[in-house]
Amino acid sequence: MRIGLAMDLNTNGYNPPMPSPQAAADAMDAMIEECIIAERAGFHGIQVPDRHGRTETILPGPEQLLTILARETERVAIGSFTFVATLFHPMKSAEQFAVIDNLSRGRLFTTLSRGYHTGYWKQFGIPQERLLGRFKESLRIWELAFTGERFSFDGEFWQVEDGILAPGPFQEGGWPIWGGGQATDVAIQRCAEYGTSWTCDPFPLRKDVWDRQVQTYRDRAEELGKKPFVVLMRDGWVGDSFEDATRTVGSYFQEEMRFYFRNGIFSHHPEFQSEADITPERHGRHMIMGSPSQCIEQLEMYAEDYGVDYFTIQFRVAGGPPMEMVREQIQRFGEEVVQPIHKKYPAIDHPAIPVACRW
Repeated sequence: MRIGLAMDLNTNGYNPPMPSPQAAADAMDAMIEECIIAERAGFHGIQVPDRHGRTETILPGPEQLLTILARETERVAIGSFTFVATLFHPMKSAEQFAVIDNLSRGRLFTTLSRGYHTGYWKQFGIPQERLLGRFKESLRIWELAFTGERFSFDGEFWQVEDGILAPGPFQEGGWPIWGGGQATDVAIQRCAEYGTSWTCDPFPLRKDVWDRQVQTYRDRAEELGKKPFVVLMRDGWVGDSFEDATRTVGSYFQEEMRFYFRNGIFSHHPEFQSEADITPERHGRHMIMGSPSQCIEQLEMYAEDYGVDYFTIQFRVAGGPPMEMVREQIQRFGEEVVQPIHKKYPAIDHPAIPVACRW
């Protein structure tokens, strides 16, 4: 079992006024500092999302921050969670990630997805029809690019003429690709087909639904001769007790979950049938929240009962908590939860983890 940090590239809530240049630059510095603290505190990885076209977004897309982290960190795995592979020409994105892989000396992985946010495609003038076909062609182009040879590709959506990925990946055969998709059984199976893992978002889980989904993934991965690898994102906060943590940050994560509820992301969950059902206490039961021993107990429960191999923990969402609090929290969670877990459990030796980061 290993634990990574999930970064958020947003700040100041949803749809705030455009930040001043100084405020944007200060927020960028603070986000970089969060990641540096995470490495020092013992987190295994840092995972960065894809964000575009919103005034709360300070760093649009994972490539910028990952490039910086490739130089500013030494040991942690660095990757996207997720990179929307239908937004940009796959050779352009492959070039950017290849630079990151080389700068980091082979610590890169990328979680890829088709995407779901219509505003992202509108931002770049990308047609929203047949996105799955566009996604599959992107994967094929990356596969060809990883060979190190020149190639041409004449697809319905993307074309490459006598192209080559230069520089090539630092990792032989290319960096690990994690699967991003959990909306349908077909999407889950697809993760097993193109990826080395299956990743899941931080929304409340139903155990019966989870068991069916994870079995769908495992069956397909094993059918393809792959060893399954399950990644679960959770919101988290360590305090002196569950009640203390809930009082401190519960309202921030409550508002985030209400935002996603309004967008229909987890409205099927029987425990949350209205926004009023989403309270800090009720939602907190689906987080990694409480005293250090409570947080460790929750992580071990998910590992044992849900079959999770890797966790990515998120401490900040668009509305908060303030970055000053989050920096302190990353340090405390690392020292009191992450380090004891990493000392207790052996390192992961799996294709989903870059060889340089199998510690």
